[in-house]
Amino acid sequence: MADYAGTVAAMRARFEGAPLSAPVEYQNEDPPQDPWPPSPAAPWIYFEVIEAQTALRGVGLPGKQTWLTSGHIFIHVFVPKGYGLAEHLSLAGRAGDVFRSATFYNAEPGAKVVCLGPSVQGGDSASDDGNWFSVTVAIPFDFYFIA
Repeated sequence: MADYAGTVAAMRARFEGAPLSAPVEYQNEDPPQDPWPPSPAAPWIYFEVIEAQTALRGVGLPGKQTWLTSGHIFIHVFVPKGYGLAEHLSLAGRAGDVFRSATFYNAEPGAKVVCLGPSVQGGDSASDDGNWFSVTVAIPFDFYFIA
């Protein structure tokens, strides 16, 4: 049966298949290499999925309920200070495009994830901690499933 944990796993699998050439750290996991963050001359990414709400939808046959879970995929792209904003935004844009208007996790009847368009939220002065500069890509998603 499709569930939220499977949804997050499908999102991660989709992202891992993207040719971004930057190491990625995932929520509540050890960094993928030591030392972390990687060399101060190379970009890196922090990937997270945050659920915002779950609501019951009144559709379908009697006795079947459609649930809708909504949230965001956040892809935080860190680059070394002085890397260049155009290159930074290009990497963030490619990361977000992995999910642009995508539908997946729909092998089981009555379940699917639908992603909307990514928004690259440009960095500001608070994005610079002295060594790294970050921008965040936000991708809204909806996960539909029948219970």
